[in-house]
Amino acid sequence: MKIAGIACAFPPRQVSNQDILQIVRESSEAGFEGDLDQTLQHIEYYLNYIGIKHRRWLGDNDNAFDYTEQAVNEALDRAQLERSDIDLLIHASVDKRVLEPGMSFFIAKALGMDNVQCFDITEACGSWTRATQIAQMYLEAGTHCNVMIVTSEYTQHEGQLISFALKNPAEVEWAFAGYTVGEGSTATVLTRDDSTRWQYTNRSFTQLVDLCMCPIYDYDPQLMQMGDVSLAGEGSFRFSSYGKKMQDQTLHHVVEMMRNNVIPVEDVDLFIPHTQTLTAWKEIEETLGKKINYQFLLPEYGNLVNNSIPSGIALAEQEGRLKRGDTVAAMMTAAGMSFTLYNFVY
Repeated sequence: MKIAGIACAFPPRQVSNQDILQIVRESSEAGFEGDLDQTLQHIEYYLNYIGIKHRRWLGDNDNAFDYTEQAVNEALDRAQLERSDIDLLIHASVDKRVLEPGMSFFIAKALGMDNVQCFDITEACGSWTRATQIAQMYLEAGTHCNVMIVTSEYTQHEGQLISFALKNPAEVEWAFAGYTVGEGSTATVLTRDDSTRWQYTNRSFTQLVDLCMCPIYDYDPQLMQMGDVSLAGEGSFRFSSYGKKMQDQTLHHVVEMMRNNVIPVEDVDLFIPHTQTLTAWKEIEETLGKKINYQFLLPEYGNLVNNSIPSGIALAEQEGRLKRGDTVAAMMTAAGMSFTLYNFVY
């Protein structure tokens, strides 16, 4: 399988750390119990510590689909294909505006792709990564020729899913991760190429599922077998993520997977990690004792959710860091939890 064309598109609005702090202050001050100034200092410290400076959000007059269509058009141009050439469209995002049918059908309709087969993939930030695995199976089976994966993440602007209104300092533990998320769209066109099969290593840690979640409804803890931790962020469409707990319990697994990668990670032309903390990936590099050619997007784009790996590929090519024939390794760590380390030739 090969990437025939890939593109990303972002809203022009830049949101700084100071903007986030101001939003939290304005949203919290009326009902906050505790020292809000001290809590904001705490948030500011950790935003700087993980290495984020900006993230992109939709502006007042922006239409999210415009950026999705832009990414689709650019990916098709690079693949030298038309919309009618795509025979499978996969939507792979956390952001979903309908429960039935899949978002892929609405995207296909908006793009005028009337007869394309469609379905959605849901696996938190790992949805794009899982979609590439499934696409490779379809392409190798010969049932499809040109697969397009679309990601569109627009859940952060003005607090759609993020808890900016804090009640007390303790809520920062599960609300902080939301302050790092950025928005945008990507499109990836995949075609069959048996000489460049992608290689995947997958691991899952379902016992940690309630450390990061966003329920649709006020869930029933008995029905969903939730633990005590997840109850702190209880509420429909309320994103809660205990990033520090997840990192502390799983970082050694990431190190082990990278140490045992089928290609030594220091030998790949480009390594694209999920857009999480820079400090964690630098710690991994120090633990391995190897210099790794990372592609970091977090400082200027934030945590891009499912946009992270495809945006890393597209931007690396634009910047001249990636060219055809280069070997790429990518590492996705997603809520659930699921980890995937994979290698491919661009």
